[in-house]
Amino acid sequence: MLENIVIFSKESKDVVLTAMYGELDPTTDTFADSLEKILEIAVKLDKGVFILDLDNNFIALILAIKDLSVSLVFNEEYEKKNQESWEKIAKEIINGFAKVFEIKSESKYLEYKEKIDEIIEWHKKELSPLDKMKDALW
Repeated sequence: MLENIVIFSKESKDVVLTAMYGELDPTTDTFADSLEKILEIAVKLDKGVFILDLDNNFIALILAIKDLSVSLVFNEEYEKKNQESWEKIAKEIINGFAKVFEIKSESKYLEYKEKIDEIIEWHKKELSPLDKMKDALW
C-alpha cells in the first residue's frame, strides 16, 4: 500500500525529508523520473491535493501548504475509498513538519521522521478492517 513519503520545500525546490515504508526507495535512480514528476507538481501546487499516476502502477497523493508539500506514494493496492483518510494523514504530517521546518535544522528534520513513523503506524492500524473487527469484539 504505502511505499514512501517525501517532503519538499517549495522555496529550495528540493527534497527535505524521505521516509520509506515499502520496497520503493525514493532516493534511487529507478525512482528518479517519478520523483521529478512529483517535485514539479509539489513545487507548483499552491495549496490542496493532487493525485498523480506514476509509472509501474504507482500513485502519488500530493498535498501542498504555503512553503511545503508532502507526497505519499502508493503501490497498485491503493484504494480510492481510503483517500480521505490518507489526505488527513498527509495534512497531519505536513502541518507538524512545518513547525520543525521553521527551525532549519536537519537533525530536527530527522527527529521528525520518527513522528511520521508513529503517525503512519497508528493510521495503518485504524485503516485495517481486521483490527477494527477485533476491537469491536472486545
